Amino acid sequence: MNFLSAEVVSLLKSVGVGGEIEFTKPPKAEMGDLAFACFNIAKERKMSPVEAAKELELKIKETSENTIIDDAKAVGPYLNFYFNPQKIAEKVLTEIKKADKKFGCCEIGKNKKILIEFAHPNTHKMFHIGHLRNIITGETVSRILDNAGFKVKRVNYQGDVGMHIAKCLYGISRIQNSPPVAGPPLLAEKFKTPSRRHVRLWRKDLKSIEEKMKFLGQAYAAGSKAFDENEEAKKEIIELNEKIYSGDKAIKKLYQETRKWSLKYFDKIYKRVNTKFDRLYFESETFKRGKEIVLEFLKKGIFKESDGAIIFEGSKYGLHDRVFVNGKGFPTYEAKDLALAELQFKENGPDKIFHVVAKEQSEYFKVMFKALEFTLPKSKDKEKHLVYGWVSLKEGKMSSRSGQVVLGEWLLDEAEKKIFTIIKDREIKNKEAVVKKIALAAVKYSMLKTGVGNDMIFDINESISLTGDSGPYLLYICARVKSILKKSGKNKTGKIIAPNKIELAEKKLLLSLARFPEAAAEAAADDSCDPSKIAKYLFELAREFNDFYQECQVLKAEKEIQAFRLSLIKSVGETMAKGLNLLGIETVEEM
Repeated sequence: MNFLSAEVVSLLKSVGVGGEIEFTKPPKAEMGDLAFACFNIAKERKMSPVEAAKELELKIKETSENTIIDDAKAVGPYLNFYFNPQKIAEKVLTEIKKADKKFGCCEIGKNKKILIEFAHPNTHKMFHIGHLRNIITGETVSRILDNAGFKVKRVNYQGDVGMHIAKCLYGISRIQNSPPVAGPPLLAEKFKTPSRRHVRLWRKDLKSIEEKMKFLGQAYAAGSKAFDENEEAKKEIIELNEKIYSGDKAIKKLYQETRKWSLKYFDKIYKRVNTKFDRLYFESETFKRGKEIVLEFLKKGIFKESDGAIIFEGSKYGLHDRVFVNGKGFPTYEAKDLALAELQFKENGPDKIFHVVAKEQSEYFKVMFKALEFTLPKSKDKEKHLVYGWVSLKEGKMSSRSGQVVLGEWLLDEAEKKIFTIIKDREIKNKEAVVKKIALAAVKYSMLKTGVGNDMIFDINESISLTGDSGPYLLYICARVKSILKKSGKNKTGKIIAPNKIELAEKKLLLSLARFPEAAAEAAADDSCDPSKIAKYLFELAREFNDFYQECQVLKAEKEIQAFRLSLIKSVGETMAKGLNLLGIETVEEM
């Protein structure tokens, strides 16, 4: 609820309306600015909704003098309210100016600690567009909750042990044919244990971090293929996995070096998309403790031995059974997550932990949270799986096992190339930096305007459009506002005085501005944190501004009207920038 509708609520309560009061928007502007449905109050007063609306109309007209209400009219079972344009103009713009950078902030999360766990790339594997949607979502959720008063910590849990690494290290010694970059191919020698020697053979060709990661990507694909198709290779990879867990000296240096490559590569991407983490967690620091927890609670009957493995019987609770320690005695992801939860609660004492993970893991988390109720009772109702949908291009779902992945950086690079083509002939200062910001806005906004849990097919041409529902369009609106203010020479505005006549386009724009705190709060509400609500709001505000700009002159208007309209568009620019910042998008000075 925004500060305008809050006044109407007070007015309704003053005439005897109780309970929760909600409003809808009339279908046409001429029908009013807010509509109140009279069904519940009619039931309480034992009259028809139409009669209740007429009765309320009379009472409101008797008490609405000196309020922001110009009129109230009963329309069927609804009571429609009309705001006084001059009063809301002064109220909205004064409120924005007074709140300054705090406009749109709220305190629904006051004194509450929350961990947002996102990104989750596995070392020795590439960062694909699924990871990109994950990190974009996690960063935006962090900003929205921070804006809502929560004390937010960004954390990242990365897989740096496990079969995927064994497959990669195995693949390093088996890559044949064409190397990832120019240079002599690596011979398929029969090495039981890959060593740094295999990497040294490539070193003169693997100069950039991108080349190194491409090499690891090919190695992983080769290792996965061998694991699936060759029983001998499968056996060797399993043995290699055991050596990784035990810290075998024969492969330790190779493991550590290639792990560093991955972390350096990930850091580069985090900086590129404007995110950072307060804590990096790794599976290598949870696997030992995870197994200990399982064995401890095995004795207490929480877990059960089954065919040489240790499982949690989720079937007792309407869920499915899952293995926590496999037949080889190694902890699975499940066991590691038990230790991770213990560590996160010990270090942070959070009121809530959001795990930003794709929807395919929904059943997994249901079992995990149930198991945690026994091993870590204080986690009950504090662990939340924030589901996001799959993202793909026309080629379909990606797979790093086959090597046919759509890389996150490739998508950003492509967006930059297309944006540069669009604005290459424009005279823009620091064009390269501007292109990067616009391209990032294009990708982020496209992934955020869709509901978090929805699957999406990324359309790069739609994302970079300078018109329509896109990031670049919103940046263009901000740039236009900055341009007008610059031409006026009045970046600072004085006392806000509304003109005698407020145009309909101006009133609509004012009402849109007043809705920003409401949109920001709704995006952070409960456990359904949804950045698309901010994206939808910003697009609507941009359209209202565009209509205003088409209908109302600013720089050529009379002095008093010009001063008011400059204050109005300045507020639009500031609100747009604040909303875009919540989406992790930076504005540009010109386009």
